[in-house]
Amino acid sequence: MQQLLHPLCAALAMTGFLLLLRSPRRLRQDPALAALACVYGFCALSFLVSIAPVWTLLGDATGRPAIGILAAFATVVAQVSHQPVVLAHWVLPPERARQRARLCRGAGAAVILALTVLFLQLPRTGRTTPQGITAAYLHNGTYQAYLALYVLVYCAGQAVLALGCRTAARRTDQAWIARGLRIVGAGAVLTFGYSAIRLAGVGAALSGLSRPSPAVESFAWLCADGGNALVLTGFFLPTVAVHVVPHVRAGIRAHRDYRSLAPLWEAVHRALPTIALQPARTPAASRLRLWDTTWHLYRRTVEIRDGQWALRHRLEESVRSASERRHRAAGLDGAELACAVTADQLRAALTAHRHDVAPQTPAEYADAGTREDVRTPDDDVRALLRIAAHFTPAPAEQETPSWT
Repeated sequence: MQQLLHPLCAALAMTGFLLLLRSPRRLRQDPALAALACVYGFCALSFLVSIAPVWTLLGDATGRPAIGILAAFATVVAQVSHQPVVLAHWVLPPERARQRARLCRGAGAAVILALTVLFLQLPRTGRTTPQGITAAYLHNGTYQAYLALYVLVYCAGQAVLALGCRTAARRTDQAWIARGLRIVGAGAVLTFGYSAIRLAGVGAALSGLSRPSPAVESFAWLCADGGNALVLTGFFLPTVAVHVVPHVRAGIRAHRDYRSLAPLWEAVHRALPTIALQPARTPAASRLRLWDTTWHLYRRTVEIRDGQWALRHRLEESVRSASERRHRAAGLDGAELACAVTADQLRAALTAHRHDVAPQTPAEYADAGTREDVRTPDDDVRALLRIAAHFTPAPAEQETPSWT
């Protein structure tokens, strides 16, 4: 059971850890996310060192075949000591959260030190396995103290986590956070089965009774690994809901807007190639940006505005007047009317630029009066999207503009 569940839990913990590492700056700014990264990282290490090949490699490298048990217990204690830190930063004021974090981390360090001292007093043994270490040492008094200390600390940490999640879930008004915390609490409660079986094993050894059966041992690991899986899943739900989902939605929206601006940008770019700061190597690449889409979107808006400015001396008053009459008749007014007329002006200005025709009566863009409402790059994107919605590229073979 252990060798089946451990790789699955290790993969889950490592996936969460790597996803959190994708934003180092956010980890520096958000202590809750940093603590959560520690939870996933230490959890991944605890499962990794409990996999048989890694366990054997550690023993061979250090000359202490049983050192895997120290590595596993120490990383689990580090994980457990960071779990309440995450909750503290989620539900407590910043100063109290920092105090709670120092207390939890200090307690975890003290327990790891005590475990190390006890481990160094254990007699050396031959090569061991993660499944057989407890059976090999259970009747040793030092190991009994070692195991009892670890299990009691682990059980206490999970109890604190379960109670903290229950309280935090009641306080928060965000549904995803509440759901995640309830899952974390359920996972923490499930690990009590592991703790109870381990303490019962210590008690049986002290009383001279037989060690737990293989079925009981499998149930213990089911409780431990199943509970850890729930804890990791529950912690990640709020993280995904609060941090990952908005980021993904913003990326999808930026990609959609980038593609929506493509016809307008391509028409302006064909006429004025110098507007492109970093021109794509192929037309397909200019339409499909998989990385830094938001930056490319903002860059595209700047380039369209640069092209619009460069074409300003090709604007003809008769084009604007005819466009305004047509769109007013269609029921447009206000900013939408200005965007529709600007789209027609751009289309005509591109044709005039291609034929090098000057306007008989110069004009200005219809959206010039609405520029005061554009205060941020996002405002500019929305304004250009309205223009792009009304823009249709002129055929390359179009004749000379009608005002000539």
